[in-house]
This record gives sequence, C-alpha cells and structure tokens, in this order.
Amino acid sequence: MHLVWLEDFIELARTRSFSRAAENRFVTHPAFGRRIKALEQWVGAELVTRSQPVTLTRAGKLFLDAANNSVDVLYAARAQLQETPAETENILRLATGRTLSQTFFPDWYEGIRQHCGVFPVSIATGGAQDVIMKLAAGEADLLMIYSSPATRMLIDHQRYESQTIAHELLLPVSAPDKRGKPLYRLGPKAGAMPWLAFSQTLTLRGVLAKHLAELEQKPALKMVYQADSYEAIQEMALRGTGVAWLPQRLVQKDLAEGRLLIAGEPHLRVRFDVSLYRVRGSANALVNAIWDYAAAPEKPPG
Repeated sequence: MHLVWLEDFIELARTRSFSRAAENRFVTHPAFGRRIKALEQWVGAELVTRSQPVTLTRAGKLFLDAANNSVDVLYAARAQLQETPAETENILRLATGRTLSQTFFPDWYEGIRQHCGVFPVSIATGGAQDVIMKLAAGEADLLMIYSSPATRMLIDHQRYESQTIAHELLLPVSAPDKRGKPLYRLGPKAGAMPWLAFSQTLTLRGVLAKHLAELEQKPALKMVYQADSYEAIQEMALRGTGVAWLPQRLVQKDLAEGRLLIAGEPHLRVRFDVSLYRVRGSANALVNAIWDYAAAPEKPPG
C-alpha cells in the first residue's frame, strides 16, 4: 500500500469525481482509477460507487477516517524526524502539571532566561503519573511537580535527584455571600460544609488528606463535587458550589479582587513544596545551568 493511494482516495472523497480528483492529483484519469482499484484490493472492500457523483460505500466512509488520520500522523512524524540536530539539541523538555505550567512556570522561566540566556522550551503537561513517566522514559529533561508522599514514592531516588524550588500553600476558599463574607466558613461550630474535592489522580489530594487527618478538630465536610483539575474546582468554587482547598498562586488574583475569600483559620492552610527532578549526573549543559539557577533562593510569589 502506497501513501499516494491514501491521498488519492482522500481527494476522491472530497471532489466526488474521478476526473476532477485525477486532475488535482496531476495524474491521468485511467492511472488514477487503477490506483483507487489497487487501494480497494489492499483494503479488501469496495470503497466507492462508480456513479455520478461518486459516493462512498459504508466501508469507504469508515476507511476515510483511517486514511485522514494515517496521512496526518505520517507527515507529522516526517516533519519531526527531518528536524536537524541544531534545532532540537538545545530545546529544554519540561514535564509538569497543567496548573504549574500556568501559575508558576512563566515567572520562573523569565528568571531562567535572564540567567541562562534565551533558549527554546517544550512543555508537556498531564497528571502526576503521566509526567513522571515522561521523565522515566527519557521524554523530559526536567520534571516540575507538586511534592507529596505519593510522588516521592513513585520516583526512583537512586536514579533521579531533586530540589525544592518553591513553597506553596493550599488555601481553604469560598465565594462571598451578599454581605461580602465567606459563603461557607469552616469552623468548630459549623455544620457539614459542601466540599469541592480532589480526585485520586491529583497530587495534592494526599497532601490535604494528611493535613486534615492530623488536626485535633477536623472540619465537617460533605463532598458535593470532585474533579481531576484544580482549575475545574476553582470554577465551581467561584460559582458558590462549595468550599475548596486550592493552591495560592492559582487563586491569588481571585482573592485580591474579592471573587474568593479565605474560608478558615490559619491552621487549615496546608504548606507544601514545588520540586524539580532530573537524572543524576546529567551531561546536558543547559539542564545543569538551569539546575544551578533553581538552587537560588525563591522570590516570594507576587
């Protein structure tokens, strides 16, 4: 099977005409027809009806999706493989969470650029296990992640080294009521509060659970919503659906503008770290320069 056969079939499906498709593909009508016939023999089913206009058979409709996907994937792979070493060797590949990529990385990257000069960076985001696997598979030079007992357990510390690059807080927050007070206020005399919870895939679920378990007076919480995205939980908190614990950097603008309010006493705030990981003994000069920069004291969040 030839790639040109797939491209011929896609063009035929678009134009619904053998003659017009052959003209667009710069081939004679008979040769074009033979290539479509050869493709049908390879697939083992008729893909089109030879009518005016041409129509796709049931098999043709199914195969069209596969043909489009295959052509897109093959050309994307070729473009990637044709990149020269000079275009790829100095790209920093960073794996991190979606929230960190928005709330922490941009300012951190600006500091790196001032220290190391301008360089390209490619970010891959995902859940904790996804981004850890990217580091393990050699698909990332650095891993930036919220630190928790779960993430520390998943990472081989004999193979990878880490450092803390920032401190962060999980803040209990609520939308305001009409008087400008927290709609939901956590306290010893408060009843069960509707709670916007972290799903099991979120790194900070374990951090929060450990903190709440160690409190002498645990807040009464009733889970009404659960998500695997801090931003999704943030949106529900803004709508007044319940109380939520969210990273300070994520909600600092909402707090400053009064769209969210602190919903509990200071002992309900949870301190945690942002960590950076790399392979031990890395020979990558850019990674090493960034590693040295990351060891500098953190500036307080704006």
